[in-house]
Amino acid sequence: MTEAKLDLIAKLLAKAESTTPEEAEALTEHAERLIVKYGIEQAQIDERRGRLGQTREQIVTERMLFRGVYAKDLREIGIGVARALGVVRPLLAEYPPITGLLLVGHASDVTQVQTLTASLEVQAMVAMRSWWLEHRDLYIGHRDGVKRRARSGFIRGFAVGAMDRIEEGRRAAVEESGTGTELVLTSRRSRVDAAVDEMTTKHSRRRRGADPGSFAHGHRSGLEAQTGGGRAVSAR
Repeated sequence: MTEAKLDLIAKLLAKAESTTPEEAEALTEHAERLIVKYGIEQAQIDERRGRLGQTREQIVTERMLFRGVYAKDLREIGIGVARALGVVRPLLAEYPPITGLLLVGHASDVTQVQTLTASLEVQAMVAMRSWWLEHRDLYIGHRDGVKRRARSGFIRGFAVGAMDRIEEGRRAAVEESGTGTELVLTSRRSRVDAAVDEMTTKHSRRRRGADPGSFAHGHRSGLEAQTGGGRAVSAR
């Protein structure tokens, strides 16, 4: 994908962070389609390089940090994006009081996960605040902890909605790309898995019992939430 298209993705996501929920959803969907297409193109190019004995794209480990009251909820967005795109492994990391996420994958894939996650973080907070203004009267008389869990549930529902849509877009893109695309992506993911296994082995030698591959806290509430805040989700 050209620099112009990468720039277009960035512009679409930037606009989605400062517009209406309906337009944000449309802009983000467009950006997601471009990201998925870009990932497939990069995987195919890298596979050809490997077959020709050329140097493959580097596998990297990048860290994302999440701060604030909803840090762990926002981290679910990063986990969901990585899982939905299918070629980046998200690993939980804690740096108290900061919540962390390690992304292991080919450099171009990790960059796209970071870009999309950062935008969706902003959109999720905007959508949550809008939802809360409309629904907070339902929580009058409840303790602050209950209110916070409601807002937390909305963000996690938002994360699930984003992941579901990205997965659906990825499946469609793979089908459109023709025979062999799924095998190429599977091969790409297997190299990432091997890199994570190596990390885990090294880690376990230093600290027994650790489980850096554990992630995805289970989907809680709000399966109806749409990226960009199109529909609201009430929390348990």
